[in-house]
Amino acid sequence: PPLAVDAYPTTYRRPEVPYEAGSIVEGGRLYAAHCAGCHGPRGAGDGPRAAGLPRPPADLRSPHTAAHTAGDLFWWITAGIPRGGMPAFGDRLSEEERWDVINFVRALAAAEAARTLGPALEPGRVRLAAPDIRFSVGPLRDQSLKQYRGRRAVLLVLYTLPASRPRLARLAGDYQRLAGLGAEVIAVPRDAAADAIRRLAVEPPALFPVVTGGAPDIAGAYSLFAATPHAEFLIDRQGYLRTRWAAGGVPQRDLDLLVADLRALNAEPAPPPPAGEHVH
Repeated sequence: PPLAVDAYPTTYRRPEVPYEAGSIVEGGRLYAAHCAGCHGPRGAGDGPRAAGLPRPPADLRSPHTAAHTAGDLFWWITAGIPRGGMPAFGDRLSEEERWDVINFVRALAAAEAARTLGPALEPGRVRLAAPDIRFSVGPLRDQSLKQYRGRRAVLLVLYTLPASRPRLARLAGDYQRLAGLGAEVIAVPRDAAADAIRRLAVEPPALFPVVTGGAPDIAGAYSLFAATPHAEFLIDRQGYLRTRWAAGGVPQRDLDLLVADLRALNAEPAPPPPAGEHVH
């Protein structure tokens, strides 16, 4: 391996915008306007203008994206890559907008890596930080996924009614058992209904958070990881994605399998370092 690699004035600069759902969604909007023409809508390097460039644009979903620092990406977006035909965006996008684009690109690469995640836990496999989310439940103050770090695992559920109602009723009925294993359930309606709690109307009543504020950003960001009408993500106490279950139609999965995953998480001998709130 080489003993030296290229570095730039911003290579070791820490991101100024957290890796969270709102930033990813905004970054996706900016990416579609400024980057998709060359890099393609999903970052595969297959945009309509790619053929006219001096060299093929990078596939942003590949592992090499995660190998570069966020500061490297910031420099390339700011200054451009003349030999590759990439223009500079330093005078077109604000610094915050450039960090938003970087968060979206990181999410694209993470979503591609997450394709190998299944519904069952693989003990010790820790590598994908879950994007943070900000949400509210009714009139209660805003919350975030980061607030659960070090305290509880989280089952993040993106659901669609009416198909998801039986599954959410089962989660509500077993909620005390899940909570006893150190887990929280956060349910996010894909339609972002402001009256989501009333519409859900499961029996027994859902005692876990049903998101009424912030759902569009959460659904938009996590749809990169699973675009099915119903999807569940198990996130460990350190903030890492550990399982992904994407269901079409009526979602059915034995809750005992989820319980087994939670027990396996609790039995892991040594937790990994906490996931940072920024990409690196």
